[in-house]
This record gives sequence, structure tokens and C-alpha cells, in this order.
Amino acid sequence: MFFVLKSRYRREKIELLGKIDKLRGRLEKLGRDKLEVKNETNKIEEENTTLKQKLKAKNSELRGLKAKLADVDGRLKVKVEEKTKEYEEKMKRMQSSYDKLVFELDEMRHR
Repeated sequence: MFFVLKSRYRREKIELLGKIDKLRGRLEKLGRDKLEVKNETNKIEEENTTLKQKLKAKNSELRGLKAKLADVDGRLKVKVEEKTKEYEEKMKRMQSSYDKLVFELDEMRHR
């Protein structure tokens, strides 16, 4: 009886040791997988920070360009308004000169 119990105990012990080895193997594999995931996560976070910095730089560059564009646009509008006023004044003078000539021509015809 003792021999049967001892052999059954050994068999169960061997089975349990096998299961423990399998579980240790799985644990090691999970540990490696976890380490790989952490490394990938760190790489992605580093890439994220560099991309954020690049984005901030581009945004500040864009703001500068928008400010320059607004400045140029404002100066162009002022110049266009000035030229428009000059041409309107010229047209008024030409119109008044034309009106005077037409008036003089009418007077000459009536004489």
C-alpha cells in the first residue's frame, strides 16, 4: 500500500513539476512580450513627442506666415484704395474737361 501511494505521489509530483515548468515558460514568454510591448510603447511615445514638437514648429511657422500675409494684404489694400481714389479723381477731371469741351462745342454751333 505504501508503495502504491509513493508511486502515485511521485507521478502527481512529476505532473505538477511539468505543469510548473510549462507555467514558468509561459510566464517568461509573457514577460518578454510585456517587455516588447513596453519598448514599442516607449518608441511610439518618443515618436509622438518628436512629432508634437515638429507640429508646434510648423504651427508657429504658419502663424508667422499668416501674419506676414495679413501685413502684405493690408498694404496692398491701402495701395489699391489710393490708386482707385487717384483714378476716380482723374476720371472726374477728365469728365469735367469733357463736359466743358462739349459745352464749348454747343456754344460754337449756336453762334
